[in-house]
This record gives sequence, C-alpha cells and structure tokens, in this order.
Amino acid sequence: MQTAGPVRALVLAGGGAKGSYQIGVWRALEELNWHPSIITGASVGTLNGCMFAIGKAREAEALWRSLEIHDVLDVPATRTPEELNSFFLDVIRSGGLNVEPLAERIDALIDEEAVRRSPIHFGLVMTEMSNLRSIQCPIESIPQGRLKDYLLASSACFPALRPREIDGVKYIDGGWRDNMPLQLAARMGATELLGVDIDGIGFVRQNNTGLPTRIVRSHWNLGPTLDFDPARAARNIALGYFDTMRLFGRFGGTAYAILPDRDGFLARFAVQYQQLLAEVNRRAPGMDRVEKTARQRSGYPAPFAPNPSAPTRGAMAPLELAAERLHVPEDLPYSPKLLAATFMGSFDKDPADRFPALLEGKEGSLVTERAMATAVPEEFVTALVSRALAETPLL
Repeated sequence: MQTAGPVRALVLAGGGAKGSYQIGVWRALEELNWHPSIITGASVGTLNGCMFAIGKAREAEALWRSLEIHDVLDVPATRTPEELNSFFLDVIRSGGLNVEPLAERIDALIDEEAVRRSPIHFGLVMTEMSNLRSIQCPIESIPQGRLKDYLLASSACFPALRPREIDGVKYIDGGWRDNMPLQLAARMGATELLGVDIDGIGFVRQNNTGLPTRIVRSHWNLGPTLDFDPARAARNIALGYFDTMRLFGRFGGTAYAILPDRDGFLARFAVQYQQLLAEVNRRAPGMDRVEKTARQRSGYPAPFAPNPSAPTRGAMAPLELAAERLHVPEDLPYSPKLLAATFMGSFDKDPADRFPALLEGKEGSLVTERAMATAVPEEFVTALVSRALAETPLL
C-alpha cells in the first residue's frame, strides 16, 4: 500500500514592503520542487499567497520589482523624508491612510474564482478591531465576492492604514494577533510547515502545532515596513532565494550565500585564523572570549572547537562577520575565496593596522588595544580576518 506524502503548508508572515523577500523564497521552492498544498498568510503574506496560489508568481515578482509607495498608498508624490515623516504622523492622528491604490492592484491581479479553484488551499488571518480577536479565514469561510475586502482587512496595518469595515465590523492587520498563522495551516490539514518570517510588526504566536516546522528568515535588515522601493525589493528577492536554498542545504554560510569550497581555501584560512587567535590569546589572555562576543552579538555561530581534525568548523563565521562589517554586498553568491578577495578589496586602510600590539606583538599599548577590542569586538574580528587572509595561500 502506498503511503501518502506530507501535506505541506507555506505560511507567509506580514511585514509590508519587506514582503518582496517572499518572492525569492517562492522561486527557490520551485527550484527545490517543494510544492505546498496549503498557503496561509497575514497582511502582505496574504497578497503574495494569493498570487502564488493562482500561478502568478512571475507577475508578483514583476510587480515587486516596479512597486513604489504611490502604487500602494495614497501619499503625496513629492515629499522630502522629513516632510513624509510629518505626513505619516498626521495620517496616524487622523485614522490612517487611504489604501485605494492597493485595492486597485488587487482588482487587477487577483481573480477570486481562480483562488477558489486553485489546488492550493488558501487561508488568511485578520484582527477584529474592537476586541483584538484573531479571525482565521480559510477561503471557504470567506463569502463569495468578498475576498478583496478580506485581503484589505488582513493588510490594514493600523494605525498607519485605515481599518477595513466588513458587514459593520472593523478589522485591522492580521499580524496584530497572529503574524505567522501556523495554527491556521494546521487546522486546514497541514502535516509539515514552512514559515517565512520577514520581521514584521505584530505578534508571532508560539508554535504549538506539534508539526515539523522550518522557518526561513534573513540575517539582514529587510528595510522599513512602508518603504516600497524597486531596488530594495530586488535585493530582498535575492536574499529570500539564498536563505531558502541555505535552509535546504544548497548553500552554506550564515549571512552570505556560500558556494562549495572547491579548492580547500577555507581549510587553509581556518588554520591560519586559529593560529593567529591563539597567538593573540597568549599575548592577552581572554581575547578568545572577545572573539566569541563578536560572533554572538552579530548572530554568527559559536567559536572554533579546539579540534585539529575539524579545522573548518565555524570558519566561515569570522569571514562573513568581517565582510558584513565592511559592507560587502549580501545579495550575491560567493565561494569562500571570492568572499575573502572581495573583503580584502573593500578597504583602503587595513583594519589590522589598528591592533599592532595584539596581532604582531609590536611594542605599544597592549592595554589600550585590548580595551578597544573589548569595546568593539567586531572591529577586532575584522582585523583578525584581514591579517589571517594576508597570510593565507590563495592556491
């Protein structure tokens, strides 16, 4: 007897303009042949989810790559950032922005009947404004002809946007009470969950479904919630793609998309880095803890294990941290050697020059350098990486 496969659900969180990230996630899932039977969403996740469910992922990507704030919200066309901030404050005081531009986009792009016919079962959440109760809405519970109203209600990011009234009841953004509707997906029959967290404003409930769950999220800041910008969207699409491929084991790294190390460069760098850190620690005991602090504060894995049989364990972390510190672009894939070369080409003044006593044993103020490293441990790791790379054979 053939066993049925898992019922996969894709759960798309809210986050306004950060929703472009979910386009990259979908593109990766298609390449990975990971197809959901269920999609649930909150806020912008409902809009992306609808497009995915009816096979309009390409149209969704084209939309995000061209979308500007005036295409979504009724805001003045010419404002400086300062004037725009003042405008938004006035809007909040007056009850929220008009979202008619978004409503027009929904009319043009989303066919309600196609959503209802889709083999992908769709659902959304919204929040009842009067009591902040989360309302779960599988597509079959949404009255015929009212999907647009429910999408706008789920996306009504109050107080910036106006509540949406449906049958005399006002609703606001679904993310207010359930920004990652995993429970709705489970209720709709899912047996395996994949959530996409875009760090939106709202409340993420504890996952008590008991189902196998993976979450895609970015190491990087995806930008402001209401800053709809084509250039940022393109960057976020790339990050969503890379992060999903990393989650499924197709890329390495923590922040950057790291390709396989074909020529053993990473192992050579790891040995050099460990030796240099050990030398620094002999000159100034406790600097290994400073290195650990830098990783922890920046969201990278724990320090190297003192195991010579596994020299590359954690080796990418300091290199990635240093690359991030010097603003190496994050929306491109890199081999370890290419990331190292890009990092080394990204500065005019060598970061290692700030720590001559620690890194080279030169006469000087070891106490002062140690204090500097402790105060800004990321600078210390960046200097370590630079010096280790300078002494690492490229071939």
